[in-house]
Order: sequence, then structure tokens, then C-alpha cells
Amino acid sequence: MTAFTTNHVIKPSLLAAAMACLFISSVQASTCITAGRMDAAGWAPQFQSVRLLDETGRIVLVKNKSELTLVRAIELTEVALLSVCEGNKSLTRADGVQPKSPVPAAKPGRFNVTGLGFPKLRSGELVEFEVTVDADQILMITR
Repeated sequence: MTAFTTNHVIKPSLLAAAMACLFISSVQASTCITAGRMDAAGWAPQFQSVRLLDETGRIVLVKNKSELTLVRAIELTEVALLSVCEGNKSLTRADGVQPKSPVPAAKPGRFNVTGLGFPKLRSGELVEFEVTVDADQILMITR
């Protein structure tokens, strides 16, 4: 007697593959990279590995909020977490501890910016760029 048949192995595998494709395509639809924060003191980049570029590919040196609108692309020199775009909503601190699980991240490379958001914090606001990320540029990491 065979404990497992081909049907029982293939169906769950196909389901898992279909769910992964749906997850990756949903990440691609509205994906943001948090580049830093803006407060009364000015611009504070979150990571040195995130470079803000203008339409000519030159690095944008940000001194005030209005200069962030000049950013047309982001270049990552290291893997960066991807997140759901929050827009200009106020963010609240999450209650409870979240278990460590795989999360989407972008591989190093250049990504076109399609939007800019400023989710509100208690003091200041985050700066998030909505980016276009192809499925082959996404990997899953455990943070």
C-alpha cells in the first residue's frame, strides 16, 4: 500500500506555487521602500545603502522636504525590505510581538519611483517611495 500518491503531492505543490505567484504580484502592485524620516531637524536617511536619484541618475542631496519630489529612482546597494505603501496615514505602534517570518525584500539594483508618501509618526514623518519592482528582483528574507 502506498501512503502518498502523486495527486496528493502535486496538488499542494501547485497550490503553494499559485499562492507564491499571487503574493509576489501583489507586492509588485503597491510596494514601498522606506528611505528615511523628515522632522523639524530635516532629512535623516535610514540607510546609507539607499541612494536617491534624479531624472539624470545623479544623487539627490536632500536638505528639505520639497527636494524629495526630485527623486525619480532609487538605487539599492544592499537588500532592502519592501512594505505596503502607507501614504500619508498616521502610523501607530503595533501591539504585541510579531513572530519572525519571511518578508519580501528587493535585491540590490535601480528601481523607478512612482510615488512618494509621508506616513505620520508621533514626531515627524517617514519618507517612503513607491517603486516598481519586477518579480525577479524580489526575494524573501527572515528579519
